[in-house]
Amino acid sequence: MSISAHTAIQHTNCEPKPLGLWAKLGQMLAAGKQRRQLRAADDHLLADIGITRHEAESEARQPMWNVPNHWRN
Repeated sequence: MSISAHTAIQHTNCEPKPLGLWAKLGQMLAAGKQRRQLRAADDHLLADIGITRHEAESEARQPMWNVPNHWRN
């Protein structure tokens, strides 16, 4: 069975569903882990990803419940 791209586009709901409590908790835990890893990264790695030590420390100080807006959909 095959579906044409035109048919799939017409019937696909691209709106994100609201996240449940467990998904939000998972996002917060992931943000906390990523921020700890960012704080532990050496200056060479930070330069590779295009951020300064100051920017990394600033991000690492954010609380885990403060996640980027695009994660909250």
